Amino acid sequence: MSTRQERLRTAEKLLRQGRLDAAIAEYLKAVEEQPRDWATTNALGDLYVRANQIEQAVVQYGRIAEHFWKEGFFPKAAALYKKILKVKPTDESSQLRLAEISARQGLLVEAKSNYVAVIEQRRKRGDLRGANEIVVRLGEIDPADLEARLAAARALVSLGDAGKAAQMWGELAAELDAKGRAEEAILALRQVVDLEPGNMPARGRLARAYLASGNLGAAREFLTLDVAGNDPSLLLAVAEMELRAGHVDRGREVLRRVLDSGPQFRDHVASLAWNLAEKDPPTGFVCAELIADQAIAASDWESAAAVLQEFVTRAPHHVDALLKLVEICVDGSLDDTMFAAQAQLADAYLAAGRAAEARVIAEDLVAREPWDQAHLQRYREALVQLGHPDPDGAIAERLSGGTPFATTEGLEGFGEADEFAELLRTPAAPPGTAGPEPPMPVPPPPVLGAKAEPTRSEKAPAGAPAQPPRAPERPQAAQPAGPSLEAELSRLFEEPTKPARPAAGHSMEIDLTSVLGDLMPGQGASGAPKGGPGATRSLDEVFQQFREEATSQQPPDDVAAQQFQLGVAYRDMGRMDDAISALEKAARSLRHRFRSAVLLGRLYRDKGVPARALDWLERAAEAPAPTEDEHRALLYDLGETLEKVGETARALAVFLELQADAGNYRDVSTRVDRLARVQTGG
Repeated sequence: MSTRQERLRTAEKLLRQGRLDAAIAEYLKAVEEQPRDWATTNALGDLYVRANQIEQAVVQYGRIAEHFWKEGFFPKAAALYKKILKVKPTDESSQLRLAEISARQGLLVEAKSNYVAVIEQRRKRGDLRGANEIVVRLGEIDPADLEARLAAARALVSLGDAGKAAQMWGELAAELDAKGRAEEAILALRQVVDLEPGNMPARGRLARAYLASGNLGAAREFLTLDVAGNDPSLLLAVAEMELRAGHVDRGREVLRRVLDSGPQFRDHVASLAWNLAEKDPPTGFVCAELIADQAIAASDWESAAAVLQEFVTRAPHHVDALLKLVEICVDGSLDDTMFAAQAQLADAYLAAGRAAEARVIAEDLVAREPWDQAHLQRYREALVQLGHPDPDGAIAERLSGGTPFATTEGLEGFGEADEFAELLRTPAAPPGTAGPEPPMPVPPPPVLGAKAEPTRSEKAPAGAPAQPPRAPERPQAAQPAGPSLEAELSRLFEEPTKPARPAAGHSMEIDLTSVLGDLMPGQGASGAPKGGPGATRSLDEVFQQFREEATSQQPPDDVAAQQFQLGVAYRDMGRMDDAISALEKAARSLRHRFRSAVLLGRLYRDKGVPARALDWLERAAEAPAPTEDEHRALLYDLGETLEKVGETARALAVFLELQADAGNYRDVSTRVDRLARVQTGG
């Protein structure tokens, strides 16, 4: 048996005899002979515990734990450190080692518990520096524990490690800001700047944070042009700071530097403009105008207009922005955008009480689009603000051409601009009365028995080419009262498919006889020739002449178009009589007859004159409809009006036609069922 084995057996005998100290002495000799005999070392530690020699036991356990720690056997090391803490709970080295091992193993709660225990122990004995050192270690083990990291940053400041402290405060500021803890983020940035006054990025971040919180005074303390340098983002912050502080000129110059840095910063300047627009439109306009000017310099008129359009959506009554927008539209030939901008500018002038400027623009808009109700309302509001005694009368006079408008732009649909301008200069009828009908070339009635004047071709010498017939001359005197050629022909031949309606108490035969007897030269009422053979003409020839004369009396299309639009404008103003008068003139044109007659029918229906409504709706039905939808709407109105006047059979026929064409159009099916029952007496 070896000496070591004999010594261990001796120690065991001593233990069984209760001689603990002698046994410890034998174990101690065995450990000294073989220091890496960890089993014997552990047994020696246990004997020290039994002997209540705690410090000696901790030394033996600590040797074993340190060995496992260095070898990387962390679970075994942790077990030994825990064994130490059972016999000596305040052993800091064991607590710190166990905290490190727990952190490595991801046992963060256990690690924090051990660090906190060490911190409290050191503070109790007045070791504040030592406590702060552990606070820093505690803040490093869990990135998600912001509170522990904040405490660590403060501890670093107390320890005098400014560089590491500034770095940690900067990281914390970014994370706090991301979590919406803006005030704490600002405090963290203040710590960075206080620790490193020359840290320009940190000063810029702090200035931006103060700007975002609205603290302009604090922002100015930390950000200057020197701090910004050539950094566009910092320059933008300086510009915003200057603008918000009311230093517009300095802010404008800084923004120019930002925009010169590259087109990618245009959106950043635009965002600043939008942010300022709602609360401080003049300052926001400074930003928007700079972007627009840059686009103008590149002849990019659309982009220049677009940025100002976006701005005025946020500041709709900003006059300077709208003036700039109109100017850009004129220079860039952006007509559609210009018209909308003019309308918005007129509204801005009205909102600002600048009625004189608003009136000028409104007149221009109304002259261009007299049918637009919004333009008419702007014009009326301007007149009201200017104290005009009769705004509606003035508008009516303008619409009827009693006084000239400032422009004739945009009138391509009504003929040449100079012709329309001439029409606008025609004196207007008094408000509320139908204006005079446009003069039409009506030939004088032929004299009974007189020989027809030879044509130019008949007067021409033999062999000369025939000349075109001369246009009938305009009459110099008014026609006598009573039935005129124009009135009779408009009933008989202007709409040849529509039967003429006889006057009450007279038959159609008497009306025709009377008309023909008075109008046919060389022929009596019975149709017998009068005045000799040379004056005799057939009835077909007379009818053909009447049709030609009726066609020649149609107004020009541009005049009819003007009358139609005026009629619509009068209707929207509630001046129904004036509307009817204008629309009746427009209806003389074949091109405008359908829509004019439809509107007239509806106007008379609304006035409670169903007979006149029916008359005009029937005329509309005889004219070609521009679209299928308009044709169906007319048939519906016609059937409804026929039903109201008691002509149920005709109403049923109209609704049946509409049903066959459009199916379940509106309530046509219901009307057909009802009228069918009326017809059958059901």
